Amino acid sequence: MTTLDALRDATSVEAIKSDLLRTAYENEGSFLHRLDPRVLLLWYVVFLFVPWLFYDMTVLLGLLAFVSVLAVLSRVSLFLVGLMAFTVVTTLGSYAVVTVFTGDPVAAVRALIPYTLKLTIISVSSLAVFSSMGPKTLSQGLRSLGIPRQFTFLITYGYRMLPVLFEEYHDLVNSFRLRSTAPDSPGRFRWRHYAYLLKLSVRAFYPMIFNVAKRSRVTVEAMEARGFSHSLNDEASTELRLADMQIRPIDVGFFVGSLLVVAALAFFF
Repeated sequence: MTTLDALRDATSVEAIKSDLLRTAYENEGSFLHRLDPRVLLLWYVVFLFVPWLFYDMTVLLGLLAFVSVLAVLSRVSLFLVGLMAFTVVTTLGSYAVVTVFTGDPVAAVRALIPYTLKLTIISVSSLAVFSSMGPKTLSQGLRSLGIPRQFTFLITYGYRMLPVLFEEYHDLVNSFRLRSTAPDSPGRFRWRHYAYLLKLSVRAFYPMIFNVAKRSRVTVEAMEARGFSHSLNDEASTELRLADMQIRPIDVGFFVGSLLVVAALAFFF
């Protein structure tokens, strides 16, 4: 297999779909997956604020390196990382293009780099944390922190619907392709072909939403028949769902170690 074939396989629809589903569901072999979800959520809240406390580029780059290591250990989707990197680069590029007509583009980009780094640190932290927690783990962590079970159920249900949505959308697009006629000529740079695919993608979106609405109604009726509303205020049900959660030394060590890394960066740089 050549490098071009390997790249084509890695960027195929099936490969991207499998990568996103693996990210949405639990990465059981990742380091952060072994930690208690309450500790992970608390760590995430702390790192939402930590980047805004510093303005030194060296400290920000150190924080970015630290959260990037965690993202690698969490086996974050390369597709999502590439998408985030593309967004950062295009954002800085757009600022440079705009300031060409109003001032110095180099100075504008240089002034925006610290702000962009802070947002990137938060984004990478989000990818690392939420790629390590599946729907069940995330709902347990939120429920243990006092979040209403209706909200945690919506998160879990949304995760569980992801593979259904992917398959439904893929099947609808394929059915529209079978029943429609592709352009006779792809045009320069295959623009007619891509416009044709975009049109099919938009047409398949609305039937998918309608089918999901019907599935959601059936799911709600089935859960009500099994007493879901009654269990919302049942303390025994909540204790049973959270019985296997416990904070261990590895959780405390991870949280304290992260704070020590931040303190070391702030002290030495």
